[in-house]
Amino acid sequence: MGEDINKKFKILSIDGGGIRGLIPAKVLAELEAELQEEEPEKKLYEHFDLICGTSTGAILAIGISLGIPAKDLAKFYEDNAKIIFPRFFFRFIPRKCRAFLNAIYSNKQLLKKLREVYADANGGRDPLMNDLKARVCVPAFNGNDGAINVFKTRHHPGYRRDYKLPAYHVAMSSASAPVYFPPHTFSFKNELGEGTNVNMIDGGVFANNPALIGVFEATDKLNISIGNISILSLGTGQGKQIIKRSWRPKNVFDWLFPNPKLVDLVLDTQAQITEQYLLFLQRALGKIGNTFSHLRIQHDMKGDNIELNSSKQKHIDRMKSIGEELAKNRLTEILNFLKQ
Repeated sequence: MGEDINKKFKILSIDGGGIRGLIPAKVLAELEAELQEEEPEKKLYEHFDLICGTSTGAILAIGISLGIPAKDLAKFYEDNAKIIFPRFFFRFIPRKCRAFLNAIYSNKQLLKKLREVYADANGGRDPLMNDLKARVCVPAFNGNDGAINVFKTRHHPGYRRDYKLPAYHVAMSSASAPVYFPPHTFSFKNELGEGTNVNMIDGGVFANNPALIGVFEATDKLNISIGNISILSLGTGQGKQIIKRSWRPKNVFDWLFPNPKLVDLVLDTQAQITEQYLLFLQRALGKIGNTFSHLRIQHDMKGDNIELNSSKQKHIDRMKSIGEELAKNRLTEILNFLKQ
């Protein structure tokens, strides 16, 4: 790719986390505003060499790579929370019947909204992965063949298919968390090619924090020296999935409805262990004198979780506040990190 061997290779990584994507969206909005004070014409994606996002992070990663202002992406979450996660759903369904449904929510509204906002940023035409203006990696799990999958832009000669895919289908594939949404199957046909993807589910089942995906991509595929890599990793709030003695699930339904505790636990702990892997790898490489830079921006929920499917206004307001507080407290650190 002809990279300057002395230039830092900057990776933006955004975790999964459902509606809590509003938190990193607000951090990015504040960051973008600050960066544009110095360079008004420069888009946020231009400050990064690779953008990785899982699930809700994939929605943001693709949006940023289309040049959508981060403040508009934050507004997307605010405006559409109740449409994507309607709270009235359970009032009409007998409790014991819910497990026989395909999922808690239909994916039609989210898919429609993603298609609209991405097309608006692409002159009214559905953007393909090929239309993204930055290198992007989006983890998803292929339920059709049981294999992990990372959708990628065409930034390597060996990548011959993903760039043909509609961006909104890629985002929906990565965001189709089990129980919350049904597996996502889609067909595509455009000027670059055609095909079908079957039963794609949330990439968070193996990479809810996609920072390691970014490290692998940069070193293995783009031949970047490990010492030249800088990773800005944004979380969606670290929950404390505490199973108290007083909470004794009566049956399987208590793990899955109305808030899928089991899914939340898996996604949250995956993000935590990836952070620990990165810190261990950073220390180990540091001992031989050639390591990468890693800045993690994360809010500790302190056991007071906001469910991934919440659409309550009080939770929306709280997430906005968390994102703004994170930005206020860490923005100087982030800016210095990007300028190193």
